[in-house]
Amino acid sequence: MKKIAEYLRTQAASLAAMADADNLKGKYAEKLSEEARGLGRKLDLAEDRYREVKGHLGGWAEDLEEFQKRADRALRDAREAQRTIDAHESRADDPPRPSPDKPAEKPADTPKEDPRLKQAKEDLQDARTRLDSAESDYQERASHYARKIRSSIDDDMKDNWWNDFKAWVADAEWLNKFAEWASLVTTALSFVAILFPGVGGLILALSVMVALIHAGQAVTGNGSWVDLVMDIGGLKLAVVGIKAAKAVDALHGSSRSTAARLAREKASAEASQANQGARTAAQRAERRRGGGTSGTNRKRARARRLRAEQENRAAGESAAREVREAELPEISKAEALNSGWDRQLGQQVKDTQSLRDAHPGNASLADNAREAERHQKIARGAWAASTAIDLSDKTADAVSGDGYSQAKERATAPIPGVSQW
Repeated sequence: MKKIAEYLRTQAASLAAMADADNLKGKYAEKLSEEARGLGRKLDLAEDRYREVKGHLGGWAEDLEEFQKRADRALRDAREAQRTIDAHESRADDPPRPSPDKPAEKPADTPKEDPRLKQAKEDLQDARTRLDSAESDYQERASHYARKIRSSIDDDMKDNWWNDFKAWVADAEWLNKFAEWASLVTTALSFVAILFPGVGGLILALSVMVALIHAGQAVTGNGSWVDLVMDIGGLKLAVVGIKAAKAVDALHGSSRSTAARLAREKASAEASQANQGARTAAQRAERRRGGGTSGTNRKRARARRLRAEQENRAAGESAAREVREAELPEISKAEALNSGWDRQLGQQVKDTQSLRDAHPGNASLADNAREAERHQKIARGAWAASTAIDLSDKTADAVSGDGYSQAKERATAPIPGVSQW
């Protein structure tokens, strides 16, 4: 603190000289002089702080040294008294045997009557009293110097909100612990998602929270920008995977709609052909019975035609509904891995391919299957890259310990203007 106070004093003097210089010319001179004078006053205040606090700590150091000496003396005397007490208690546990010549005679002194034991107990109590006194004096002087230090820093120089925020981040150890916990949980859930895809939203939420914490620590100088870059990279890859999954979902929906339309048209055509055959047979039967083309026969024919059209539509809708509501096909572990362990995405791609194969002549289904396969590769690559980054970072932390963390900090170059914001 003494060295810092001297340095601040030198800098304040230099700024004052700059502000009072007569050889400054140009439009910048007045502004530079004003800023130099203002900064010089702030450095003077800071120098007062360091100089006064240095004096308070010097006085506290002297008092603390004296308290420590008093405590050491009390401890030394207490140990000596305790050794004496222990020695007498040891002899009391093994009383002397009576003499054959005087079997009924008791020893002249017993431990309770030994003046040395009595003095040792008094010395032990005195040592405890002196230690209590030293501790009491220590607490009183500690409060005294704490008040003086607070008084010395209670001046016109106030920290702005950014400095307060940086100090809060530096003191918030729970942020580090939460970020570490959330990061480990995210890594574990990335493998749980293999069986339960629904946890993907939780993984993304935890990843965002970890990234925000690392961003706050990095921008305030309490963390590494490398961690933030890795978080952003992981989030970017996650977003890429999510977009790819959404694209596959849309392509799968389009393929099912197309396949449902084709199934409807096919079923309607087949039903129409069957009904046409039935109508032709009915008409022939009518003619054989000599029904002719009476009004009654025409009504019957019209009713049969309407009924046939309804059956055609019903057959078509039933076939379309069957395609739309069909269960997704099961996939193997290899097919799941091919989709970045996203089972639903793998099932949708496989179903899109099956629909293409069921209608080989349809260009729309072929295009959808080709695009679904492309997005499947993108999702797989994003998952593999994100997992590799995460596992390599955690493995390096576990294997190298502080060395890896220090290397990340050294690799982080401060952004000009940010740490002094």
